[in-house]
Amino acid sequence: MYRFFQIFKMDLSNNFKNPVLINFNLVFAIVMILIMGFLTSGNYANAMDAYNYYAVSFLIFGMMQGAMTATNCFMERDIKKPNLRILSSPCGKFPIYFSKMLASFLFDYILHLLVAVILLIAGINLGGQNVGWIFLMMIPVEFSSAALGVLFCCIFHCEETASTILSLFVSVIAFLGGAFFSLDGLGSTLAAISRISPVKMLIDVFFAVIYDNNLSGVLPVLFISTAFSALCIFGCQKTFRAEDYL
Repeated sequence: MYRFFQIFKMDLSNNFKNPVLINFNLVFAIVMILIMGFLTSGNYANAMDAYNYYAVSFLIFGMMQGAMTATNCFMERDIKKPNLRILSSPCGKFPIYFSKMLASFLFDYILHLLVAVILLIAGINLGGQNVGWIFLMMIPVEFSSAALGVLFCCIFHCEETASTILSLFVSVIAFLGGAFFSLDGLGSTLAAISRISPVKMLIDVFFAVIYDNNLSGVLPVLFISTAFSALCIFGCQKTFRAEDYL
């Protein structure tokens, strides 16, 4: 357990020392909300509604992009030697990939919470008294994204390949889910296609909590995200190869 926490702390520290990851998860989200809100404000009766929409959609998009944080820290050269020491110990391989999930999750969650706090200070509507439910749903969603990123590294054994495929995948489901603009008004076919995206489900649940005080979707989000994380952990256990660290 001690060795696990040592490598976890090293993983987390490396993430916070990476300015690219910090800017991508913090600055990029805020800038995109401002740009998209400004560009589309004319499409809303109240200009603030545009910023409210993109605050939620890009917060969710950012959580999905958290999978890239995990791929970037999975095979960091600075921690290969500690990883190898753990592999040769009785702990086995589980602490290696799970520490990446946990460190990536905590890093992303802290930064996205900071984004949410900044948005709240700026007057963005995140549910008022229901904002705690938003923060709660973010936890398993963030972790499932991190777990997916680590799983892709275990499957493809290369962080560059995993990042490329994940970036394309996340962009597609974000587009279909309405992160950039809603597809609901573009015909029944596109609206139906949009509903296959988990981003669409998350946007709908978040908006229901924020604007309708409807908490019925909270439990499904918690359950589905947790179940998906468990599947990713199982997949990592089956596909992780120690030789990738040699």
